[in-house]
Amino acid sequence: MSDSQTVREMGRIVRPHGVLGELKIAPETDDPTRFQSLKTILVGPNSDSTTSFDILSVRLQPSKYGITVIMHLSGIESREEAERLNKLLVFSKLEDLPDLEEGEYFLSDLIDLKVYAESDTLVGQVADVIEGRGHNLLLVRRESKPDVMIPIVDAFIEEIDFDSNRITIMTIEGLLD
Repeated sequence: MSDSQTVREMGRIVRPHGVLGELKIAPETDDPTRFQSLKTILVGPNSDSTTSFDILSVRLQPSKYGITVIMHLSGIESREEAERLNKLLVFSKLEDLPDLEEGEYFLSDLIDLKVYAESDTLVGQVADVIEGRGHNLLLVRRESKPDVMIPIVDAFIEEIDFDSNRITIMTIEGLLD
């Protein structure tokens, strides 16, 4: 068992790799090399229901979707055992991750922040962050309107204020349609 405040989602197991129990993981981090500094990971359907595994090996592999993490975990020695972990989430204890630099944040920290237009009008609330090839997108849930996606780029994000639980965006014609 974990506490969602002391762990960070690092990725999702997408399938077994080979016959010796290795796993292919789609990283949910802008820096997949972070996996290489970890000694243990937590695996489960959510952050409150995980099992800890020691990491035996990690390597990074280019793929058409970016970087895939190939990981071998202690106790997972066959493709069948790896199959049982398929589609589960991968978490790291917060204290096992390197410190963030000034202005850096975890994408998961954006979820649930309220989004305001520069006119101080409430747009909605961040429901998810979608990682894209060129840039990441905020999926903003709006009341009585369809969800909208807002690129996380300087042209649209005026300010992210974690103390006030809000993101202020600059809008252009068509962004919120």
